[in-house]
Amino acid sequence: MEQIDLDTLLAIIGNPTRRQILRKLVKEDHYPLQLSKELSISQQAIMKHLKVLEEAELVKSIFRKSDTGPPRKFYVATQSLTIVIDMSPEQFSEDLRFHDIEQVIQAEADTQALRNAENLRIKLTEFMGMIATVNSELDNIAQERDNLLARKEDALRYANNIIDTLCEDYEHRKVLRYLINEDDLSLAVMSERLNMRESEVEDVLRNLEKQGLLMIRK
Repeated sequence: MEQIDLDTLLAIIGNPTRRQILRKLVKEDHYPLQLSKELSISQQAIMKHLKVLEEAELVKSIFRKSDTGPPRKFYVATQSLTIVIDMSPEQFSEDLRFHDIEQVIQAEADTQALRNAENLRIKLTEFMGMIATVNSELDNIAQERDNLLARKEDALRYANNIIDTLCEDYEHRKVLRYLINEDDLSLAVMSERLNMRESEVEDVLRNLEKQGLLMIRK
């Protein structure tokens, strides 16, 4: 299956129940009955949501041996990704990033070996400290990113005001605004994102060049 696209992903996780299920599964593997009890939702409804998540490869079902009967199906989270959406009066951007982190399912033997290991309490304390440090660093990165976005917003506001002053034609303004704010400057992508034919984009680019406004170097 191909990687899920942003529109499909947002449609799936836009459902609050599915987000609740994912919050549970990233903390610990769950059986459908456990999720039903934890979320106070019927098991039938839980199974419908799990089916949607599994078809999108956001979760995986695995059978686990049971001491009281046949193997039981439980669910684990499988994807590692980040969604970034920036919106302000001067800009709107969206990005879906997949992280190459292999999902490891611990075998029963590994679990037993872990139980027999020594100094687990000390190890747990060490990992708790590591997690706290990483969370602090992520907070600092987020703050720095906010500062950079504020600088970008300020620059875009002035740039857009200049474009409004220099360009009377709407299509010229649209293309020029794309050029100053987007990274992919290929003709095919510009045509798709601007909802213009490639020939129309080329005509606008030629006119902008004649006016001395085609400065694409970044």
